[in-house]
Amino acid sequence: MRADVASSPGSTGAVLQAWQAEVAALGSRLVDLEADTTVTVARSGVLTGVSGATWSAADAGVAAAWEAYRRLGELVERAVAEPDRANALLTAPGGAGGTGDASATLREAEAAVTEAVAVAGRLAAAWGDLATRCQAAARSAADAGDAAAGRSADALAELLASDPLAVTEPDVAAVEAEVGKAAGRRAASRAAAGRFDVDLAAARTTLAGLDADVQGAADELAHAASRIAGVDATVPVTDVDALGGWLDRIEALAATGRDQAAAALGDWVAAAAARRAELDAALAPARTGLRRREEGRGLWSALRAKAGAVHLDERPDVVAALDAAREQLWRAPCDLDAAEAALRRLSAALADRRRDRA
Repeated sequence: MRADVASSPGSTGAVLQAWQAEVAALGSRLVDLEADTTVTVARSGVLTGVSGATWSAADAGVAAAWEAYRRLGELVERAVAEPDRANALLTAPGGAGGTGDASATLREAEAAVTEAVAVAGRLAAAWGDLATRCQAAARSAADAGDAAAGRSADALAELLASDPLAVTEPDVAAVEAEVGKAAGRRAASRAAAGRFDVDLAAARTTLAGLDADVQGAADELAHAASRIAGVDATVPVTDVDALGGWLDRIEALAATGRDQAAAALGDWVAAAAARRAELDAALAPARTGLRRREEGRGLWSALRAKAGAVHLDERPDVVAALDAAREQLWRAPCDLDAAEAALRRLSAALADRRRDRA
């Protein structure tokens, strides 16, 4: 595209059509730019500072692009009317204005339009997103009762109105962060009054649950110890009443100092969590032992069924292995290591007999 016009009529026509299309595309971009509301506002005289200077330079480029568009249009029309001279017309320096040929003029005009579109886009983003965020920050600062943060947001909003390109996203983010801290402080202040009562009620619930679980754990550990050898039936948590007295003192402390009471309640919650962990740690081996015994009994039943299916349950050694494993698994308390060893011997006896039959 925009190559020299060749000598043959066919190629001349194709190249001239390409020139017409590109000049038309330039005109379309210029028309779209003129219709942009941001461009209209930028030309209204509201811009100052760096924004005013940046837009003035970009708008001057747009004016030059319009002039280039007019000259290029006239030049291409002449080239179409005089195809024999088309190459000379389009490649002659200054033919469409400026110092270069028509291609150089077109490139410069396109670059000017691209720059103006970019500047208009930056203005639109600042007047749109950044301004909206500043206004929202100002409202949040007012809600939080922070006058300093509100003044910062208002100052940025005012600057955005006249010199939007002087305001950066980090500038707005910094004001938002300042307002966010103010809002956080206000929210924390409002929530503090009710939070302690909620936390205290939750602690009472935790204490009641821990008390019930300690009592239940005593029965569960005693049962497991009677069924599984080696299980320790000792309940590790013995100070539930003391925890209750501590919680009563914390509640009384809140009448004179909620901050101190809240800190003490945090310590209490950590202590209660530690008691819960101790209880869970004590119950874990008991529950694991009962589970291993039940799994072992299930395996014994499966092996017995397998032995019966292949008539191995009539063999003295298999019968002895079945009886030995059953004796261990149904003994109270059950020695899990011995029971599982007996199951392994039973499995091995069945495997050996199956090989014999094979």
